[in-house]
Amino acid sequence: MFSALLLAWYDEHKRVLPFRGTKDPYRIWVSEIMLQQTRTETVGAYYTRFLNRFPDVFALAEAPEEDVLKCWEGLGYYSRARNLHKAAKAVAEQYGGVFPADLDLLRALPGVGDYTAAAVASIAFDLPAPAMDGNLTRVLSRFHGVREDVDIPAVKRRLADLGREDMPGSRCGDFNQALMDLGATVCTPGTPDCEACPLRPLCNAYREGDAETLPIKAAAKPPRDVVMAVALITCRGRIWMTQRKETLLKNLWVYHLTENDENRQDMEKGMKALGIQVSYKNELGNARHIFTHRVWNMTLYHYEAASAECKEGRFVTLKEMNALPIPTAMKAAKEQAVRLLTPDIVKADEALLPETAAAYSASWKASHAAHCSAEFLKRHSPEYMEAKLREHIAKRHDVFALRMTDKTVGALVIGKAENELVSLYVLPEYQGTGIGKAAAAFAVKTMEENRPMKVTVLTDNERAKKLYASFGFTRIAETRMLDVKQKVMECDLIRPPFAEEGEETK
Repeated sequence: MFSALLLAWYDEHKRVLPFRGTKDPYRIWVSEIMLQQTRTETVGAYYTRFLNRFPDVFALAEAPEEDVLKCWEGLGYYSRARNLHKAAKAVAEQYGGVFPADLDLLRALPGVGDYTAAAVASIAFDLPAPAMDGNLTRVLSRFHGVREDVDIPAVKRRLADLGREDMPGSRCGDFNQALMDLGATVCTPGTPDCEACPLRPLCNAYREGDAETLPIKAAAKPPRDVVMAVALITCRGRIWMTQRKETLLKNLWVYHLTENDENRQDMEKGMKALGIQVSYKNELGNARHIFTHRVWNMTLYHYEAASAECKEGRFVTLKEMNALPIPTAMKAAKEQAVRLLTPDIVKADEALLPETAAAYSASWKASHAAHCSAEFLKRHSPEYMEAKLREHIAKRHDVFALRMTDKTVGALVIGKAENELVSLYVLPEYQGTGIGKAAAAFAVKTMEENRPMKVTVLTDNERAKKLYASFGFTRIAETRMLDVKQKVMECDLIRPPFAEEGEETK
């Protein structure tokens, strides 16, 4: 009677979910692991993306762990992903990629406990095994009137035995999913909707009027507060990151973390031990992340490193950082890191002009050092370049400071009247971070599409020519002598009207 009432209700009211309607044990297993301690509505998009990346157990088994963690990013409880990867390898190696239709063998796979084994066994293979999650525990304790602490092992076993006795001879998977749906939509925590419940005529808790008090659970211990300092260490448009070795967030990439250190001096000692010499920049705010048993209360700091050399971890660009698996606990820190590493193109006002000129001078000299005479290079001092920038401003050219990690690292000059990218220079140590490409894109967007655009480069500067070619600058219109003594030549590249921007330069 129990199963007949429940399955009839399920046939009419079952939830439509992206991971339902399959008998493939691989897909069922992936969804059930994802659903552990994660809301059902959150899982759908992750499930689809994960299966697109790893369509079968062999694809998952053969993938690097870092790829698996990156695909899992944002779901939390990353040990699930690591165990998923280990279990896929076990199924591929031990069972030829075929999941065993046996509860004990399923339970022996890494990360597969009683619940997941029962869910896969019942849904994929129709084995009579109750999948005892929170929903089943709540429904069965109310239905059978179990008024003891359901976290006591003996009581857990009793509930599982009752669930097994209630299961029908077939449709075992539907039975488990029906109990899950009933617990999620009708027999909910707190006040259940007993009037809508198909099991109401047989329910002990409804009869006794105490459904709201069941199941009985001992009060959980509150999570422990932990003081955590997070240092964002930047160097030349890159940021330091390391792969966690600790059990919590193991193998995920994080910024410099110091637990229970409440002052900067202690944190800076840790950086020194890593071989990183830093200077303090500023505090970036606070963040909080709640784990199951602890709460990280984080203060974020920005430091600048003198060199990218380090004993552990590595300095990465924004693009490289975004490719790494980073835990949700680092969300606020990552947002600040993105801000620091994102190129900022700012109009060079009177206050910014001297440092823009200094960056312009240094980057210009570095770019021309191999081509021009010492005398010619010496002439292009910061003072000389500032005068040049002021000349551009007098000509109504737009002068911009290129900034990254809160410092000026290059200069951009645009002549709107001439439709010309007059000058674009980035300090050598910041090249390869994306700031040059961002500045070129900004310049092209600023100019008029229906007129030819112009930019000047050294004739043998293949890197610059390749960058501008990606924006449609291809035709050499004019060639001139830049340094007569060294016979250094420069040329004008033209972007024809309505030319389409090319693909990103690799």
